[in-house]
Amino acid sequence: MRHGETDYNRQRKFYGTTDVGINEVGRHQCREVETKLAATRVDQILTSSRRRTHESAAIIFPNRQYDQALFLDEWGFGRWEGLDADQIQAQFPVKWERWLADPFGYTPPEAEPYAIHEARIIDGFNQLVTASQQKTVALVTHLGTIRVILHHLFPDREFWDITLTQGHYTCLEMTDGTVKVIEWDR
Repeated sequence: MRHGETDYNRQRKFYGTTDVGINEVGRHQCREVETKLAATRVDQILTSSRRRTHESAAIIFPNRQYDQALFLDEWGFGRWEGLDADQIQAQFPVKWERWLADPFGYTPPEAEPYAIHEARIIDGFNQLVTASQQKTVALVTHLGTIRVILHHLFPDREFWDITLTQGHYTCLEMTDGTVKVIEWDR
């Protein structure tokens, strides 16, 4: 599931590694997910290293322990962090156009290359799946991370078309290498 809304989400800012908390709307969204998942058995809860995922997990799974998994961290945007698209275009017009033309191949200034970001997530996710047979694991993470995982599992889905609304969750069942969708953005 995606963390609850932050003020940066509302302002449409790029902020992968910027450590911000969730806002009041985000807390409400997390309470909605808590209600939706109240009857669901969860053996393990993992978050990224960012405060917004920790705050979300604490609301969704009250009185439960959760672990931090660095492979769930969001894509870092370097010098573009904290800026919206208009600000990036104004400050970095040529680099912005290069990124728009090739968002997976062009790396913004001081940002994490997408290939490294993707490999980190897929490697960590595959290790988790191997280690978590017969377990129900909840991931509280970021939209970019979710897109990488779901695109890896469902390569026929366009990366940018994969969405997960804040306040919703997606539930998958993985058995012997087969992935079954139980709930999608519910």
